[in-house]
Amino acid sequence: MILLYVSRILEPTDFIIALLLGILIYYTFNYIKQQRYKGTNLEAYFMPALVAKLIGAFLTALMYQYYYGYGDTFWYYSGVRDIVDAFYNKGPDIALEMILKSKNNLSEEAYYAISLDFVFNNYSMSLVPKIGSILSIPTFGSFLAASFGITLISFGGSWMLYRVFVDMYPHLHRNLAIAILFVPSLCFWGTGLMKDPLSLGGVGMLIYGVYFTLYAPKKRNLFRSILILITGIFLSINVKFYVALAAVPAVALWLSLMYKNKIQNKFLRQLSLPFLLIGGVLFGFFALIQISKNISIEDLALEAAKTQWWIAYSTQRDGGTGYTLSSMDGSLGSLIRVMPEAINVSLFRPYLWEARKIVVIPSAIESFFTLILTFFVFYKKGIWGTFKAIANNPTVIFCLTFAIVFAFAVGFTSMNFGALARYKIPLLPFYFTAMVLLLDNVNAQMKLDPKDTNKELQRNIRQ
Repeated sequence: MILLYVSRILEPTDFIIALLLGILIYYTFNYIKQQRYKGTNLEAYFMPALVAKLIGAFLTALMYQYYYGYGDTFWYYSGVRDIVDAFYNKGPDIALEMILKSKNNLSEEAYYAISLDFVFNNYSMSLVPKIGSILSIPTFGSFLAASFGITLISFGGSWMLYRVFVDMYPHLHRNLAIAILFVPSLCFWGTGLMKDPLSLGGVGMLIYGVYFTLYAPKKRNLFRSILILITGIFLSINVKFYVALAAVPAVALWLSLMYKNKIQNKFLRQLSLPFLLIGGVLFGFFALIQISKNISIEDLALEAAKTQWWIAYSTQRDGGTGYTLSSMDGSLGSLIRVMPEAINVSLFRPYLWEARKIVVIPSAIESFFTLILTFFVFYKKGIWGTFKAIANNPTVIFCLTFAIVFAFAVGFTSMNFGALARYKIPLLPFYFTAMVLLLDNVNAQMKLDPKDTNKELQRNIRQ
């Protein structure tokens, strides 16, 4: 096992700093709430969602320190400590260099400030301590400050994703809040000094930027939306690039179908469908090429090796909470055969009787709820009615496309329920949103006219 240079992530001062920083964050975001959401339906969810995330970050810190005692968050914190120590011992310019530059471009002084090489060798991995150090520097290296900083990015992305769907379906503000902001695993695993909250925040920003830049630009400051889109693309590609690979085709399909529905003439609307779909597919294809062109075979091999190592490590750590899928022979047929199993694992497992460790029980309960909710949707609408509702709603198609593709990817590669609970969190808000829309039987027509007389909608699109 690799020697950890940081044996503790929590010190007594962390709890004092967390309290003071939590109060500062609370009042800062409460001011934002008063300025932007006072008098709207969104006001009731903003602060509770933020507090739920911060509590989740605190609980994950306790879990890693006092239950596991080690893990990749310790490595990330080692990187944070390197940057903080460089700031105070070598100068702010050295710390800034470590944050902004890749390891290969560091000066000799900055290079030798690094304790664990592998944390900074991979750019994706190094982003966690680089971003986490921003709040940790003014708090003299506090782990919880770094954790809260990344958690705020996760909250911001989740809130932006919520804003998109509420803008389209304002009457579902309560159900969408539950589906996107208050899912237990999102409030727990989507926090802390980890890659997963950055990934979750990035995909939310990506969807927000796409929607308010390419589809409803008049509803937001266009420049601000473009900046958020760029940030979302950056995080999605550089933190976990397979999130972007799953999102781009789904987004392209979503935009194509929504633009089709904006055509008033029924004949032209039907006539435009193949052209828009082809255009969407081509857009998605070229976007995937652009995303993937800087990803080398070595990067893919490194990511696969890290994933396989983590699977073996977490399986041993969690007491053998692994799972298996049908054997594959490398053929397309075997891949198709195992696909339903992988999707089922991500969405509906571990089953209740598979929760042999206390840390797996919450995941099993949530998976059981997801299964019951899915059956309930089919029960309420019928099998044919459910598929008809899906086909008639571009947003449901988009959400399920992303969720199912992502579910297959993580279910096929995780092989461990402990790792799966973290890896699958980006798909959950999309899947639960699709269930909310199907239960509401919302049609595909979006009320996007700025002159819309729906007062609730107008309040929710305030800048």
